[in-house]
Amino acid sequence: MTNARACCAVLLVFVVLLAQGCVTVGPKPRPTPKIPPQPRDAKADIMLLNIAPPSDLDGDTVPDSFNASTHMFDERYQLPIKVTGRVEFTLMARSDDTPIHTWDFADNDLQRHLFEAQVGPVYRFRLQIPIDAEPVRERFVNIRCVLTDPEGHVTQAWHRDMPWLSVGG
Repeated sequence: MTNARACCAVLLVFVVLLAQGCVTVGPKPRPTPKIPPQPRDAKADIMLLNIAPPSDLDGDTVPDSFNASTHMFDERYQLPIKVTGRVEFTLMARSDDTPIHTWDFADNDLQRHLFEAQVGPVYRFRLQIPIDAEPVRERFVNIRCVLTDPEGHVTQAWHRDMPWLSVGG
C-alpha cells in the first residue's frame, strides 16, 4: 500500500509541476488579426509595378530580358488581389514612347504567372526580347503595364527612365 501511495504522491507532484510550466507570465500575446477574403467584386484600382534591371541571357553583351512583377490592389481591400483579364507590357523608347516590343498575357497564360507571396498574390514575369528582333539601341527605356479586366476596366502603371545600357546605343 505504501508503494501505491508513494507512486500517487510522485504522480501528483509531477502533474502539479507540469501544470505550473504552462502558466504564462507577463502580457498575453496579441491575437492574430482576421483578414477577410478579397471582395467578390474586387477590381484592380491600383497597380504596383516592380522592374528588375535588364540582363543579357544570350551572352551577346546586349541586354535582352528583364523581370517584372505586379501587385494589384482594390482600394477597398488592404492586401493585393487576384485578377482576371489581360496584362500587356510595352517596352518603349524614352525619347518619344515609341513601342519597341510588347508582351501580352491573357486568361490562363496570366494565371500561370500568379504566385502567392507573403503579402498576397503577385504576378511575376520574365520578359525577353525575341532573338530575331532588332537589339534595343536605347540607353534608357520606359515600360508600361496595362491590365484590362473582362468588363473593360483598365489599370496601368509605368516604370520610366530605366537604364538599358545597350552596346552601340
